[in-house]
Amino acid sequence: MGGIVLRNLLESGYAGKLMAVNSQGMDEVEGVACVRSVGELPEMPDLAIICSPPESVAGIIRKLGANMVKAAMILTGGLSPDSRTGSLREAVKEAARPYGIRILGPECMGLLVPGSKMNASYSHVNISKGKVAYVGQSGLLGTAMIDWASGQEIGFSHFLTLGDGVDVDLPAIIDYLATDPGTHAILLQMDRVIGSARNFVSAIRSASRNKLVLVLKSNIISDDRLSVELAPGVSDEDQVYDAALRRAGAVRVETSDQLFNALETLSRMKPMRGERLAIVCNGMGPNALAHDRLLRKQGKVSDLTDPTREALAPLLPKTWNGRNPVDLGVEATPERFAEVIRLLSKDPNVDAILSIHAPTRMAASVDTADEVIKVARKTPRNVLTCWMGRFSAIEARNHCNSAGIPTFMTPEESVDAFMQMVEYHRNQAAMRQTPAPFHLHNLPNRKRARQMLQDARAERDYLLHSEACDLLDLYEIPTPNTGYADDINGVVDLARRMGGSVAVKALHKDNVYPFCYDSTSHQRWRDLALDLFSINEVRHATTKLGYRIGERYQPDECFGFVVQQMKRGFQSMQMNVGITRDPVFGPLILFGVGGYTIDVLADRNIMLPPLNFALARQLVKRSRIYNIIAENSYQLERDIDHICELLIRLSEMVVDLPELKCLEINPLLLNKRGLLAVDCAVSLAEDARLSISPYPEYLTEQVVLKRSGRQAVLRAIRGEDEPAHLEFFNSLSPESIRLRYFYSRGVPTHAELANWTQIDYDREMAFIVSAPKLSGAGFETLGVVRAVTDADNVRSEFSIVVRDDMQGEGLGVMLMQKTIDYCRARGTLQLDGSTMPTNKGMQGLARKLGFKVSYNMEEDVVDMKMKLNEPTEDWQIYRLQH
Repeated sequence: MGGIVLRNLLESGYAGKLMAVNSQGMDEVEGVACVRSVGELPEMPDLAIICSPPESVAGIIRKLGANMVKAAMILTGGLSPDSRTGSLREAVKEAARPYGIRILGPECMGLLVPGSKMNASYSHVNISKGKVAYVGQSGLLGTAMIDWASGQEIGFSHFLTLGDGVDVDLPAIIDYLATDPGTHAILLQMDRVIGSARNFVSAIRSASRNKLVLVLKSNIISDDRLSVELAPGVSDEDQVYDAALRRAGAVRVETSDQLFNALETLSRMKPMRGERLAIVCNGMGPNALAHDRLLRKQGKVSDLTDPTREALAPLLPKTWNGRNPVDLGVEATPERFAEVIRLLSKDPNVDAILSIHAPTRMAASVDTADEVIKVARKTPRNVLTCWMGRFSAIEARNHCNSAGIPTFMTPEESVDAFMQMVEYHRNQAAMRQTPAPFHLHNLPNRKRARQMLQDARAERDYLLHSEACDLLDLYEIPTPNTGYADDINGVVDLARRMGGSVAVKALHKDNVYPFCYDSTSHQRWRDLALDLFSINEVRHATTKLGYRIGERYQPDECFGFVVQQMKRGFQSMQMNVGITRDPVFGPLILFGVGGYTIDVLADRNIMLPPLNFALARQLVKRSRIYNIIAENSYQLERDIDHICELLIRLSEMVVDLPELKCLEINPLLLNKRGLLAVDCAVSLAEDARLSISPYPEYLTEQVVLKRSGRQAVLRAIRGEDEPAHLEFFNSLSPESIRLRYFYSRGVPTHAELANWTQIDYDREMAFIVSAPKLSGAGFETLGVVRAVTDADNVRSEFSIVVRDDMQGEGLGVMLMQKTIDYCRARGTLQLDGSTMPTNKGMQGLARKLGFKVSYNMEEDVVDMKMKLNEPTEDWQIYRLQH
């Protein structure tokens, strides 16, 4: 393997210095000078590539670290925790730790960077330069991708597989690629999340704001793990990954074929203009396949304008119906194909064109491809091509590959590839949607709720039914009038006092837990008696319930009975909502169809908290319930808003109560009167960590402005602040904008404002001073400071701007001190900033706060640095020095 890697480096034209180490005493390998050991090297390398036997790897890492080598790539296999030599993996980690040496692998295929003419891998072929980065966890799938891409004449900006990921992990690679100007899109192949789910989601969220991220997720189960641990109430691990990737703004592909097609699209498509697709073919059969696929994928078919119809009519058969898809007929010549595509590209209702060709004598595939390529090169719209068949279509596809035109084998593949781009843009639009202002009125007594859970946790891992109802009440989730009884006589007394129809539920050690369904989902309804009108019915039904649970449980496992008035209502919708906890991604919010006599897992939609109004609406609209409510509701928007408010309250619970493991409300009734949580159950566990950092409400503080004495709030920015942030920007003078951004710039777009206000609180923080407007309703932003921290929490870079009319109010000191305290508390080592030499005010503020201020001649800026915490590792010291 070592010889192959060295040969690949030489053949790729790598211009850096190469050295070889081999203990067998060779003088050279592939013409490269060779020594016996690391200590004999004439100089220490920047990167060591290790292809040695597994048992020798840890010792090599130790020698490299002692010689101050900072990076190593381990291609050696057999170090994984599933192998008989699993301890070797830990030995490698321990060997690297004292020296801060960074490791890629083991069991990786290597690293290919065509822009640097570097092929440090055991790949059988080299790759050309492109705009897409590929990161995988499987080496063999990686080599297959390289082989396919070479045949399609597709290049990469970077290509690597992580293997076992002993050190450098997926989030670290994504963070690097997100800042690489030569990478326009990222393809990920993964089978599991290794390490922190928050780091993984945070990295993808950051990257997907500026670059398309596509993920192929497979389910590889290790030998020592026969089944995947699922979150309670979740039937499929894929649902959770889908929810996490969607929340992070990535697009998931389901098969390796789709991944190949995605690479085809990413490498060759122009910027998307919209979602409306025009389809053109020389026959209706392929058109129908593409059209049906587009509709099944919720795509949009272009509605052609009248001028386009009139221009196309002379070129098409008289039987053409004037609509899209466009049927050219079997007599279509290559020139007619090209002219129809040219006319479609001029239609304002057409955002992209799919050209499908089935070979005929009138229009040979290659001749048609050459004409289509001429048109596709001249239009700013995307033209996707599909050459059906194989014998005569291969050369046509090769011509398109050489011309950089996306090309596919079937109409369905073509539509799928187009819809991947559409889904990405839809995800981006959803991520950047400005959340509606939402504030919980009569905020629940969070301290009381937390205390109740802590008290219960000391005794058991669940809440009693009465405690679960109290928890919902504290968060203003409506519950019915409920009574509790220990025996049949107590149930009868409660039913008599309640009057009307009642429901009785027997409580036992299983149904106090959420999502306690057996294999047929019938366990719960066996413990229920509904629609009991008379006292005799109540007594008889309760007696049956008592016998039924008495046969299954010991007396100390039975907890009495719950009695409620029936609240079925007219045209009530039964829903199931709740909270569960995934072993990888932590807390999740669930929403779907509810009730006791149906399969509650059939419609289960998932989203990662925390939620805002826009995300809650997304969750509701993905459910089958939404269409049912839309057809039957008298006040659709009111009902959806009520459901969204409840989902946000559940999200608040997740943030407020880390010991809350699962909560299930089933059924949740919706009717004309609103929502009612009929039944609920809560389980408890050790504190959990969310995959997405919640809003840091604890950082909010009341402040008073220095000069005017005006009351204001100093807090972290929220997505809801976008309108106020735009007003704030528009109030800045041209000079303030130039000093902040180092150049004069126009009004920010919605996408920019969304990036500024909808931040990831885990790696970025923005504090604002907000105050009630002096005239009119609402709040206004007076100043903002932003700190962006690197993935390793070594450096954080700050920027600050204060409204011109607020100078002298002490806002600069206030905002900067808040940022310093925050970064120091989270363990950041150094806070950095830069300003223009003419900005004397900022330099004076920095000196006042204790920053070291110095002129940077190379960049023509003034650098401001403050050490916040002492480094504890060698690699941290190295990073601070470079």
